[in-house]
Amino acid sequence: MSNKNIVIDLKARKDVDGQIFYVGKVEAPVLIDCSDGAVFLVFVADKNQEQLQIALMDKKDKED
Repeated sequence: MSNKNIVIDLKARKDVDGQIFYVGKVEAPVLIDCSDGAVFLVFVADKNQEQLQIALMDKKDKED
């Protein structure tokens, strides 16, 4: 994958049933062209280190 990933920090929240979900916001002058696909990676293993990474797919990623 490219090293031009967009990284969004996520904040843990609980819904009315006590289930955890994550919220992230970003403002940037970017356009994500998903016509060739996009990869969304969510990392939630470490408390306070949650993040979502968005990257365009490489041609080799389409084979997975």
